[in-house]
Amino acid sequence: MNKPLALIAPQVGAYSETFIRRHMQDLLPGGTVIVTNTVDGVYAGHWTVDCPILALNQVQWGGLNQGMVHFLTRKLGWRSAEDSVFLVVKQFLEKHKVQVILSEYLDFSVPFFQMAQKLGIRFFAHAHGGDVSVQLRNPKWQTEYLLYNQADGVITVSEASRQKLITLGLEASRVHVIPCGVDVPEKPVVRTEKEMIHCLTVGRMVSKKAPILLLDAFRRAVEVCPKFRLDYVGTGPLLPAIRQFIKAFNLADKVRLHGSQPHNVVCQLMEWADIFLQHSMTDPDSGDQEGLPVAILEAMGYSLPVVSTRHAGIPEAVVDRETGFLVDEGDSVDMAQKIVLFAQNSELRLKMGDAGWQRARDMFSWEHEKGKLLEIMNLAR
Repeated sequence: MNKPLALIAPQVGAYSETFIRRHMQDLLPGGTVIVTNTVDGVYAGHWTVDCPILALNQVQWGGLNQGMVHFLTRKLGWRSAEDSVFLVVKQFLEKHKVQVILSEYLDFSVPFFQMAQKLGIRFFAHAHGGDVSVQLRNPKWQTEYLLYNQADGVITVSEASRQKLITLGLEASRVHVIPCGVDVPEKPVVRTEKEMIHCLTVGRMVSKKAPILLLDAFRRAVEVCPKFRLDYVGTGPLLPAIRQFIKAFNLADKVRLHGSQPHNVVCQLMEWADIFLQHSMTDPDSGDQEGLPVAILEAMGYSLPVVSTRHAGIPEAVVDRETGFLVDEGDSVDMAQKIVLFAQNSELRLKMGDAGWQRARDMFSWEHEKGKLLEIMNLAR
């Protein structure tokens, strides 16, 4: 059976990559194959999809796995690993009669784009966050990204990142803004007054999410309004610092750390919450930035007012004073004040939450993203 679409991604199964799972599973059901580095790495293996998968870390070349092929190439001058990978991928794509490739992350996608050129397969590269922030500091990628002027298109999730790529030298007509789509309930979520006001944040505990600044804003808000509670979903390298902060400021009865959770649990927490918080900012060391955080779009879909930052593509989704509040990066004092405003005015929370739901429905639904992607790739049925 023909499989017109190939999805290429570094891994299958990462908790934080639900947007990639959506592309693999729902973009062209029954017509998709996957090429990936791994399905069982440190950050993978939490989910899979029901379609043909070529996992390069599991491929054998004459009894040698990919790692050994790279070793022999480097140390002994044996046949190049790149040629070996090309042949395996070529056979896989030809077997399934793939017509178009959608490849996730610009830096990861370059060698696959070069393969697609040799095979005459249409190719679209999908940019997200770090690949259009951290990697743009690297002269290697500044040069190699320009190869995408020969691709059929580059897709990015925000106008902010599109402008970065145009400034780099990509042709404006090739770069398309399509935000990641989310499930939006048919009607706004109805919330009633509770004894406690529940805040929610969802995201990896890394520098660009600024979890300590978020906790500092929450701490300040609790000092004014003790009935706040915070549910924190996620894990990462800053988890020890977060635990230390919670202990130092006696927040153990105010903050609940949930660790990584499957998507259905996150949705349940969003339905229960009253306010969504995210303090995204540019990592001062690496320059890492967001694209347009899916968690914020999901929160809007669940009628949650958002308190976040003027960072990357976030202002393209959260309209300040209409669907939530935006503060400057690093300003935990202002963020705390905005959180307190919601505590003082439940009608404001509901009004902004409903406005966020309507905006998510009109601009950030999965149906909207799917239609745009299929149209651009000429796969619309």
